[in-house]
Amino acid sequence: MSKCVISLDLPEDIVVPLRDQYELLMWSGRDAMPEATLQNWLSDAEGLLCALSSPITESVMHAAKQLRVISTISVGVDHIDLNAATRAGISVGHTPGVLVDSTADLALGLMIALTRRIPEADRWMRSGQWSQGWQSDLLLGTDLSDSTVGVVGLGPIGEATVRRLRAFGCRILAWNRSLKEIEGVEIVPLDEVFARSDIVTLHTALTAETTHIASRSRLASMPTGAALINTGRGLLVDERALLEELAAGRLKAGLDVFEVEPLPSDHPFLSLNNVVLLPHVGSATASTRLAMVTRALENLHAGMSGERLPFCANPQVYGLSA
Repeated sequence: MSKCVISLDLPEDIVVPLRDQYELLMWSGRDAMPEATLQNWLSDAEGLLCALSSPITESVMHAAKQLRVISTISVGVDHIDLNAATRAGISVGHTPGVLVDSTADLALGLMIALTRRIPEADRWMRSGQWSQGWQSDLLLGTDLSDSTVGVVGLGPIGEATVRRLRAFGCRILAWNRSLKEIEGVEIVPLDEVFARSDIVTLHTALTAETTHIASRSRLASMPTGAALINTGRGLLVDERALLEELAAGRLKAGLDVFEVEPLPSDHPFLSLNNVVLLPHVGSATASTRLAMVTRALENLHAGMSGERLPFCANPQVYGLSA
């Protein structure tokens, strides 16, 4: 029976059918699986089912001489060294196309939470400060419908976000790595997106070129009172520079992703009222997570059987272009 490693704790109803097909080793710890343990478990395994919490480095793959397939329960694969996997002949599967709407919904939710000060109002009420009735100047926010929103990245999630923003009546600016025209969207240079927008929302893939795309200079160019939304990857943002802007009260932010996850309990973000923080839940709806797991299992089974993965992140492993 072929051996498969699962580097995260999954519900038993998902795991039970796998036990009938493979010799399984599943990590059940609350913390991320240590790399040394992963290397040990993979020494004679043919398949790996993982998620973003498990960095799959070249050294991990070098020790896994029998590994055929890495299937990640995510769209992004920046936690996997794709070049090393391709060189080793290991196919990498991911789950594109199934979390577009849930992530776009969350990006809009963060925008509304910030512009209407919803988390702040909730904290204010819970602390017993609502001591009188309606007040004309209480917790005044801004209208999303009257905002200029800059969209960085016009992939499927970026486009889905644009569709939602159009329904709100927003003015939309956008930048994309390749030229793209979308109705109702003004395509402008990247620096202009930051300088002209009341809200900037990040939806580009994380690459060497897009790391810290929300740079110190671009954050400094944003209008006072503007907001940054990040539901992509933490490393898209220069967190140190953002923290300085937030601490000065000049910008607001809605963040679902961070450079280090989980966010350390003493992180300065946690002490600020002008930032809305979420624990990487962009795809956290029941239907989306089920679709992600289903797609990841399709990739795993194909790879374990020596077949081409239906959703392959490194088609070069088959001699195909990306």
